[in-house]
Amino acid sequence: MFKRRDKKRARCYVIDEGRQPAEPAIERISAESRRKKNLASANRRIGLCAVAFGFAFSALALRLVLVSTGTPPTRVAVSASQNDKARPEIVDRNDILLAANLPMRSLEIAGREVWSAKETSVKIASVLPDIDAAALEEKLAAGRYVEVKTRLTPAQEKEIFSLGLPGVRFRPHIRRFYPQSKIASHIVGQVEPGKGGVSGLEYVLDEHRAIQPLISSIDIRAQQIVEQELEKSLLKFKAKAAMGAVMDVHTGEILALVSLPDFDPNDPGAYPADFRRNRFVYDRYELGSAFKLFTASAALEDGVATERTTYDARKPYRVADRLIHDFHPENRVLTFAEVIEHSSNIGAAQMAEALGPKALKSMLEKFGLLDPLPIDLVEKRAPEPPKKWGPVETATVAYGHGISVTPLHLLTAASSVVNGGVWRAPTLIRSDAHRPDRRVISENNSAIMRRVMRNVIVNGTASLAEAPGYFPIGKTATADKPVAGGYNTHERIASFVGAFPGYNPRYALLVTLDEPQAAPGTYGYATAGWNAAPTFAAITQKLAPILGVMPVSEVEAFAAFHSGQSVPLDRSASLMSAPAGAAP
Repeated sequence: MFKRRDKKRARCYVIDEGRQPAEPAIERISAESRRKKNLASANRRIGLCAVAFGFAFSALALRLVLVSTGTPPTRVAVSASQNDKARPEIVDRNDILLAANLPMRSLEIAGREVWSAKETSVKIASVLPDIDAAALEEKLAAGRYVEVKTRLTPAQEKEIFSLGLPGVRFRPHIRRFYPQSKIASHIVGQVEPGKGGVSGLEYVLDEHRAIQPLISSIDIRAQQIVEQELEKSLLKFKAKAAMGAVMDVHTGEILALVSLPDFDPNDPGAYPADFRRNRFVYDRYELGSAFKLFTASAALEDGVATERTTYDARKPYRVADRLIHDFHPENRVLTFAEVIEHSSNIGAAQMAEALGPKALKSMLEKFGLLDPLPIDLVEKRAPEPPKKWGPVETATVAYGHGISVTPLHLLTAASSVVNGGVWRAPTLIRSDAHRPDRRVISENNSAIMRRVMRNVIVNGTASLAEAPGYFPIGKTATADKPVAGGYNTHERIASFVGAFPGYNPRYALLVTLDEPQAAPGTYGYATAGWNAAPTFAAITQKLAPILGVMPVSEVEAFAAFHSGQSVPLDRSASLMSAPAGAAP
């Protein structure tokens, strides 16, 4: 035996006679080391794969839980929170809910994941009979992603899940819900997908980006009363539309606002667009003789008239090339108060002539009747005054023709006549913040106008507006609708605007009927004294106690009238009982 060194590879061999050369020792050690390394690497890979599969199976298990039970509570909370911040609740002034977010579940199916479009559609239709199975099958067969139903009940979701259909998903979402349904629908407004609030206070939410619930000025009790009585009159007098609102004369807050016909904001698409329009704040009308209140107030304030001023109404009154007539002429000389009591166009035209175009226009501007109202609603609209103020236009505007305003303009202006002479901006949002205001007429002249407006009910055109114990004050207004070249005497706007209690007004109320018809008991008349006035009375009698206004005796009313006014109450105006029969 001998040793030999291979100089080239420096390897050492051990040679034994009769045996094969031994395997190199160092190479054997190196091979074993590589196998250990490969094994360790494989073990690591296997471990990583195990972890990956573990995560995958965990994810699948979590998905199964989500499908069966819905989104985890933490995610629902986050989602709901985000939606709540985006759209807070809307409540009335007493925290009654008007609009809220309602968590919902929708059914969706991924067409590419279903095994059988026919089987899936048939089974889904067995749970949801209102689904068109054939149409659903066609969409799924085409591989489309289908939103089958947006409002699933928990029972429906459970039954569909139990079917074990692939591709079925239950998606959580938030739906805007209006618990009062049609009540106050024009005030609350509505939302549209992708647009947010598009009308009413829903629009206000987006504009102001409120976080806390929006507290409206609305009193849902008052809203219901006004809606119910207006709906009765809408049907009784077969009117095209009916409108009404109640305003706090000292704050400008609107407690009720109604526009009929109305709609349900939970399903606005089920109603014609005309029903969704808020006529009270958007539509413009020539509102007729109610404007005599502003003409008379202007005459008092400008000093061209007193309570003792008289006006000759024995014959039609000529202005330029026009003759002005009274609807029911008295054919005599009228006092300042009688012009309003008997709604004399002739007397109002003479007041306007004494004022002149500039003074009348200036006073109407102070009453807010020439500009848009500073109210938050997107539906607001500017008045349409005459393009020129010549003698004829000045005369006709004095009794409410030739100028178009929204009913809200009229209610706001009338409130300033009766509340002591201060114009206050209307609002649908309850707030302690000071609202814009300005003095329009003196307290003394406001007191005169309150007495005059009481006589409209006691001695004038609106005896049917009487509400015993509450001594309302007000003014009728009947205006023919304008048409090309004149007016249609068969289509009218009938209104009554007033306030209660008359001796110390707290709330103003306007009732307007669009194209009312004569009804049994109206003797063929369709004017405001026969329809809007009694509607006003019905609302006042139900509304006053709700708002904390209690009935008082005539003696108490006289004392309150006398102590609350700068000018002593004329005893002739304190005779609170209405004469038999009603003037039209």
